[in-house]
Amino acid sequence: MSSAVNPPVAIEPYRSRGFVSPGFIAIVVLLAGSGLVAAYRQQEWEFPVVRAMNRFAHHSMLLDRTMHALTTRDLLQGVPFIGLIWFLWFTGDDTARRARLLVGTIAAACAGVLSRIIQLELPTHLRPLHQAQLGFVLPFGVEPETLNHFNSFPSDHGAVFFTLCAVIWRERPQLGMAAFVWAVVIDLARVYEGYHFPSDVVGSIALGLVVLYIFDSLHAARPVSRVVASAQNRAAWFYMTAFVMTYQIATLFDDLREIGRGMSAVLLHHDVFNGS
Repeated sequence: MSSAVNPPVAIEPYRSRGFVSPGFIAIVVLLAGSGLVAAYRQQEWEFPVVRAMNRFAHHSMLLDRTMHALTTRDLLQGVPFIGLIWFLWFTGDDTARRARLLVGTIAAACAGVLSRIIQLELPTHLRPLHQAQLGFVLPFGVEPETLNHFNSFPSDHGAVFFTLCAVIWRERPQLGMAAFVWAVVIDLARVYEGYHFPSDVVGSIALGLVVLYIFDSLHAARPVSRVVASAQNRAAWFYMTAFVMTYQIATLFDDLREIGRGMSAVLLHHDVFNGS
């Protein structure tokens, strides 16, 4: 009685020409250009755009509350993108496609983490609602002290969501375009709310594509395909872990960040108490 042997999974989904390819160079230039605009051309190029959008703020409760919902409700932000990833995962049982989806989702999470590191490490780049020169009028529902402790370039929401859009588009272009349109709506709402400048959003798109390109160039889907294939024998553990991790990605690790801030506050209080 012969035992069935699974054939090796061939994964050659996206051929990369390396880090000197025109596509990769264009993305890096876009990232650098958006950073230069944020640093040196904000008043000339971005203030007029933000002011044009801000003219509609604090006039319509319906408009402002809709925009606020788009920027604060996970069901409208990360959940649709992660939902599409799960939809594509269960559309057939192609191991190669599932490996690409898993790698792309990991790349999106890494893009979000890298975006937050850049925000924390770059010199302070005030958000529109904190720019005194801009004369920003707060929409209904936006608190003046919101997000006032770190730089806003690039948008971590945009980095995660647009990377997921690219992952979805590579498997189902029509779904990917729909996801991209929704990501644009979400980030336009964040500009309207005063959380980001347009350069923050453009920079987040470029950053996410750079990270995804690096993962593809390293052929990360090849080893991951073995994990996906072997996960069938440990489906309960695999899907439990996948659910928890994709939930965190959909919410941009909000719970973990809150826990981290709470622990930091406790440790700081402990140090102050012991030192007093």
